[in-house]
Amino acid sequence: MVLVLLCILTVALGTTSWLTIRQQEENILRETKQHGDDVARIVSQALAYSIVGYDYHTVQLLLDEIARSNDIGYAKVLSRKGNIMAESGTPPDSGKNWTMFAQDVVFDQRTVGTVVIGLNNQGIINRLRGQKSSIISREATIIILIALGEFLALSYIIVRPVSIISRSLDMSIDETGRITRQIPLASGDEFGKLATQFNEMREQLNQANSRLQSKIELADAKLTDNNRKLLDQAMDLQRMNEALQHMAITDSLTGLHNRRYFESVAGNDLALSIRHGDTNSILLIDVDHFKRINDTWGHRVGDDVLIDIAGVLNRLQRQTDLICRMGGEEFILLCRRTGDEEALRVAEKIRTAIASHVFTAMGQERIPVTVSIGVVTFPGNETPMSVDEYIHNADLALYQSKSDGRNRVTSYAAMVASERRTQA
Repeated sequence: MVLVLLCILTVALGTTSWLTIRQQEENILRETKQHGDDVARIVSQALAYSIVGYDYHTVQLLLDEIARSNDIGYAKVLSRKGNIMAESGTPPDSGKNWTMFAQDVVFDQRTVGTVVIGLNNQGIINRLRGQKSSIISREATIIILIALGEFLALSYIIVRPVSIISRSLDMSIDETGRITRQIPLASGDEFGKLATQFNEMREQLNQANSRLQSKIELADAKLTDNNRKLLDQAMDLQRMNEALQHMAITDSLTGLHNRRYFESVAGNDLALSIRHGDTNSILLIDVDHFKRINDTWGHRVGDDVLIDIAGVLNRLQRQTDLICRMGGEEFILLCRRTGDEEALRVAEKIRTAIASHVFTAMGQERIPVTVSIGVVTFPGNETPMSVDEYIHNADLALYQSKSDGRNRVTSYAAMVASERRTQA
C-alpha cells in the first residue's frame, strides 16, 4: 500500500512539475520572442532615415548600444540588396542557443533594408535548468517525508492528525503564494514533528517567497526602465535623422532646397512627363556681376543680396513650382506643366521683379542687382534626355543671356531655332 501511494504521489508531483516547467518555458519563450520582435521593430523604425541616407556611423552607434544589452548579443543591418551595412556583437556560431529576429526597414512605404537581432538564450536555458533541479530536489524531499509519514501512520492512529493537517492545509495559500495557516498539532509523535517541521518550512517558504517577489519586482522595474531608455534613444535618433535629412536637402543660407533635392525631384518629374506626356520647364537664374557686389560691398552684403533674391523668388513662385539654390549666385526654378511660352512669361516676371527690387548695403546704400535667366522645356520635341542634360541646356541659354548683355531671358528652344536659321 505504501508503495502504491508513493508511486501515485510521485507520478502526480512529477506531472504537476512537468506541466509547471512547460508553462514557464512557454511563458519565457513567448516573452523573449515578444521582446525580440519589439526591439527589432523599434530599431528598424529608428534606422529608416539613417539607412536611406547611408549614414553608416549612426547605424553602427545604435547597433553597438543594442549589442551591450545582457540578452541581445548580436545585431546587424542589411541593405535592400542583402549587403551588410553595419554589424555589432558576436555572430552566433550555432542556432541552438540563439533566437534570431529579422525586421524589414520600411521608409516611405518601401523596404530599404533589414534589421537582424540575435537574442542569446543561454541565460534563459540556465535559469530553466536551475528551476528543474530545484523542483526535482524539492519533490524528492517531499516524497521522502511523506513516505516516512505513511510508514508511521500504519503503526499509530492517523485519522485525527491527518484530519488536522488536512483542515490546516485547506485554502492556506493566498494570491501572493504565501502559506497563511499553521498546523495546530502539538504532540510528541511523528505527526506533531511533521506539523512542526511544516510550520518551520512554512516560515522559510514565506520568507523565500517574499525575497523572490522582491527580486521579481526589482527585475520588472529594471526592465521597464531599460525599455523606457531604449524608447527615448529611439525617439532621439528619429529626431536626429529628421534633422539630418532636412539639413541634407536644404541650403543653409537662403533656406531654399539645394541642388541634391532639386535633381531628385526633377528626375521624378521627368519620368512622369515622359510617361504622361506633360511638359515642364526649368529656369536657371544667375545674378549679374555678383563678384563685383562682393568686391565692392563685401561678402556679407553679397549673402544678404542672395537672401533677398530668395525672398523675391518665394513671393513670385506658383503653388506647383519648386525653387532651389544651385550654389553660389545661381538659383533654379522647376515650373511643372508649363510650356516654353508660359515659362518665358514667368522668367520675365522674375527678372523684372528683381531689377525693380531695392537692394541696399547695410540698409543705406542702394545696390543695383539684375539677373540673367536661361529657360529650357522638357521633354520637348527631342529625344528625352537626363536631368543633368536639361540643366546643361538651360545653362547654355543662360550663357546666351549673359552674352547678349545680361538682365534678360533666353529660351533654349528659341536659341537653337535661331542657330538653325543662321546655318540655313
